[in-house]
Amino acid sequence: MAYFMGKEGFTWWQGVVEDRHDPLYLGRCKVRVLGWHSEDKNDQPTVSLPWAYPVSPITSASQTGVGSSPLGPVEGTWVLGFFRDGESAQEPMFFGTIGGIPELDAKGVNNDGTATGGKGFLDPRLAGGDQGHPLFEDEKGSRNLLYNPTGDLVPREPATIIHNSNPDPATDVQTVDISDTVTLKGKPIVRSLITGQEAEQFTVKVVENPLRSTYPDTGLSNSSISTTRNLNYLKEPTTNRLARGIRGNTDVSDPRISGIVFEKMENRKAGQLEIPTASGKNWSEPKIPWQAIYPYNHVHQTESGHVIEMDDTPNWERLHWYHRTGTFTEIHPTGIKVDKIVNNYYDIILGARYTHIESSDYTTIDANQEVFIQGSKSDKVEGDYSIAIKKGRFNVNNPLGWINIEAANLKLKATETLTLEANQVNIKKKTSAGTEETTGDETKKVGGKYTMQGGSISMNTQGGVGMQTGGGLTVNATDSINESIFGLLPMTSLGYARKTDATLGKIGFESKDGILSGGIEMKLGFPITQGSMTILPPGEIILESFASTITAKTLLSPGLYVGMGDASLAGVAASLEMAMLGDVTLMNSLATLEMSKLGDVTLSGPMATLDMAKTGAAGISAMGELSMDLTGKINIASAATTLGKILGKIIDEFLAHTHPTGTGPSGPPMPPASVNMNLIKSGELLASFE
Repeated sequence: MAYFMGKEGFTWWQGVVEDRHDPLYLGRCKVRVLGWHSEDKNDQPTVSLPWAYPVSPITSASQTGVGSSPLGPVEGTWVLGFFRDGESAQEPMFFGTIGGIPELDAKGVNNDGTATGGKGFLDPRLAGGDQGHPLFEDEKGSRNLLYNPTGDLVPREPATIIHNSNPDPATDVQTVDISDTVTLKGKPIVRSLITGQEAEQFTVKVVENPLRSTYPDTGLSNSSISTTRNLNYLKEPTTNRLARGIRGNTDVSDPRISGIVFEKMENRKAGQLEIPTASGKNWSEPKIPWQAIYPYNHVHQTESGHVIEMDDTPNWERLHWYHRTGTFTEIHPTGIKVDKIVNNYYDIILGARYTHIESSDYTTIDANQEVFIQGSKSDKVEGDYSIAIKKGRFNVNNPLGWINIEAANLKLKATETLTLEANQVNIKKKTSAGTEETTGDETKKVGGKYTMQGGSISMNTQGGVGMQTGGGLTVNATDSINESIFGLLPMTSLGYARKTDATLGKIGFESKDGILSGGIEMKLGFPITQGSMTILPPGEIILESFASTITAKTLLSPGLYVGMGDASLAGVAASLEMAMLGDVTLMNSLATLEMSKLGDVTLSGPMATLDMAKTGAAGISAMGELSMDLTGKINIASAATTLGKILGKIIDEFLAHTHPTGTGPSGPPMPPASVNMNLIKSGELLASFE
């Protein structure tokens, strides 16, 4: 009877996928159908099975690349289908897969050492591969059905993923410490995801499963290479462990049973806890929120280990996209989103990007950061803006434009050196309230002319002020120049409060107005007790001392001395002394003139002296003496005698005089001559001459 599809009976079946390498790329699989095909592969090998077409859901167009790719079943998958040609059973179609609890290791049964022998209805992949397929011209020999990586790699889950936040740059990229007791050295199954400069800061290494087991996966032959995953799925439901949740796994005592959940927990400890921020706060990668309960977690996992979760577990609702290397995006029950990338991250936007963060933004970078903006950049901060550099340099470079900093208050602080370098520096201040303070020493060097202009300039130092010029020093003032010197140290050491030294040349003080306002004044001490020297127009010189002395000295003798009312003026061979009480002495090397406060005057030389008393007495002496006392008595004396004595002797000789006569010597003079002579001697002579 002719068969017409849709008018005859519906012939459905179930079977096991043994080959999915469709040469037409339509998603077809070779399926050994239960009850229709022999279990003995010697009687009916895999290559003799017909290709079964997949039936896609109505959500996929199955037309010219539109829709979902018709892939999913793997070798060993039980599928459900029908023969569209009815009982002819040559055009199988399949539309569903069937899960279960595998209790038999397909590899232990299939791999019996023969080239094609073994049982069907199991994963047919062998350690050495299957025979070449007649429809695959480029697959002569062993087909791509190997689980031994010495042939052709097939998808498999990683054995473990290791994160290291403090790697040793000298460590080989194919060496990794699995645990404290297990180290893989130079193994090709170890892949380092981050290489180059970034690897010096952080490494992620994937330890691949050296043997991909046939389905069901019975785990690693060397379980020590994984401390984060238990890959033995035998005798447990084929439903994904993540979907079965916290109460649907066979061995809850083994934390590795959760696979990527436990691995994420372990790698979270590698540099993702207590991460510091610029403000001093710390933050950590959020804890893994997986608390799935069957049947609420919808999981899709691929052969190599990619996972997508849509978890509807009450109070633990999540979305999770996970890459086999550990990169993932997870949205937590409270809406928290975690993006973790185990290698480099590239974010490319051809248009604009708009970001709005209503709370805070914390970014911590363990290595370097570079931002290259070919246009303009604007930062607007309504609060504080802080940049803290622990070490290194802070460079702002704008060789062709301006750098403008505008603030109500601006503070530049350098703990060591602050350097301003420019062809021209302009500083403008609106008020004189600004201060410039230097704690230690400061040096200012100007190669050319240094000019200061100001309404007024005030300088105040706690120490001394030194000025040194290679040329001259000129100070011009349209008003006055006032100096005030406290002189504490000079007071204790009796040194100079101010001193001007000129190695060569003159020191001049000049007041050009010699008619009205000019003059020079020098004062010492307080009023009443001070001394002063004043030069006033039109040339008057005044030296005053009220309680001290005035002294002018030359190299050989004092020139001028005034003290306590006394004064002296002295040259090399002459001097003038004036006492406070009125005595005056004028002398040179040969003569002296003395005037006493009482009016007496004495003029003396090497050979003579002239004395004049205020009473009128006077005297001259020069190898003798001529004087007159206040009574009018005159004294004329030589070195041997006086005029009064001589006149007295003459009178005495006259009175005693006798002369010979005819009668013999005559007698003394007779009165009245003798009487008059005695009166002269005792009266006039005694009253007039010494």
